[in-house]
Amino acid sequence: MERLNINQKTLLWLSVNGISNKRISMLLDYFGSIGDLWDNFEFEKYNLSILKPDTIIKLSESKNDFEEKILEKLNREDVKIVTIFDEDYPNKLKQIDSAPYLLYYKGNLDFINKISIAVIGSRKATSYGKWAAEKLTRELSEIGVNIVSGLAVGIDTIAHKTALKYKAKTFGIIGCGINLVYPKKNLELYKQISENQGAVITEYPFDTQPVAFNFHDRNRIISGLSEGVLVIEAQEKSGTLITAGHAANQGREIFAVPGNIDSLFSRGTNALIRDGAKITLSIDDIIEEILELKEKVKLKNTFIDLNTFTDDELEIINCLKSGKNTIDELEQVTKMETGELLGNLTLLEMKGAIKVTSNNIVLNID
Repeated sequence: MERLNINQKTLLWLSVNGISNKRISMLLDYFGSIGDLWDNFEFEKYNLSILKPDTIIKLSESKNDFEEKILEKLNREDVKIVTIFDEDYPNKLKQIDSAPYLLYYKGNLDFINKISIAVIGSRKATSYGKWAAEKLTRELSEIGVNIVSGLAVGIDTIAHKTALKYKAKTFGIIGCGINLVYPKKNLELYKQISENQGAVITEYPFDTQPVAFNFHDRNRIISGLSEGVLVIEAQEKSGTLITAGHAANQGREIFAVPGNIDSLFSRGTNALIRDGAKITLSIDDIIEEILELKEKVKLKNTFIDLNTFTDDELEIINCLKSGKNTIDELEQVTKMETGELLGNLTLLEMKGAIKVTSNNIVLNID
C-alpha cells in the first residue's frame, strides 16, 4: 500500500493499540466521525472515561509517526487492510451486528461478494466427516460457489484444500494476527489460498496470539461472509456450534449433515437438524434454500448446448425425460451394456446435464 485514507489510518491506529470493536464504536459515538476522532483526540483524551489511562498514553505517544511505521510494516509483510467505510469491504459482512471495523488480509477480496458457503466442522474429523466434507465442497466448488472456513485442522482444512483443487475461491478466517500461522502445519495452505484469488482474513492486529476467545469472535465473520453455513461434524459443545449460532442470529441458512446417533462427532449436527437446520444429503438441499444460487444453477443449465452430445447421450436424456430414471430402466430401454451406460452417465454428469444420486438419475435440463 502507498497511502492510507483517514478511515484506514485511524482504525489501524486504534487496532494496533488494542482498541476493541466495541470500544471503537464508543469512540465514534463520542467524537461523531473518524476524522474528528483523529483530529481531536489530543484535545479530548483526558475526558475519555471509556479508555484506561495507560491506553490513552499509548495512543497519544504512537500518533505522530504512526502512518509511516504502519505502512512500512504492511508492505514488508505483504498485508492489505480494508475498513467498513471503504467500498471494497465485503458487502455481506456489513449487514451483521458488530461487523469488524477493520480487516487485515493476505490475497485479494475481488471475489468475496460472490455466493459463498461456509463449510465447517470438527477438528477431529472422522473418516465419514472427511468424506462428506470433500464430496460436498467439491460439488459446491464445481458450480462456482466460494468456500469460507476457519483454516483449522480437520474439516476446515479439507474444505479449503478441496476448494483449491476444484478451482473455487476460498477464504480462511483466522483468530490471530495476520502475520502468524496457526496451526503451523497449515503454512503451505495459507500461501495457496492467498495466491489463488482468495484471502486469509483476520480482524486482529499483528502479533495477536491465537487464544481461545478470539476464535469465538472470529466465527461471526465466517458466517457473516456466507449465504449459508454447512456443518459437517460437531460435538455437542464446540466452536462449530458457536458459528452456527452466529449464523442463526445473522439470518443465514444453516445446513447440517446427519450422522450416526452413537457418534460424539454427530451429536451436534443431529441436534442442529432436530432444532431446525436443513438436513443436507447433497448440494441440492443447499441450492433449494438459497434463491440466488438456485437461479444461478438454473441459468447455467439453460445454456447447455445439446449439439455437443453424442447420440447415446441424447438417447439417455430422452429416456430421462420420459420418466425412466434408474440404471435398470435405462439399461432396458437403451439396450446399452452396464459399463457403457455408466460411462455415458459419467460424461453427462461432467457436462452438467444430469445429477447421479444413490437412488436415481436427475435431469438438469428441460
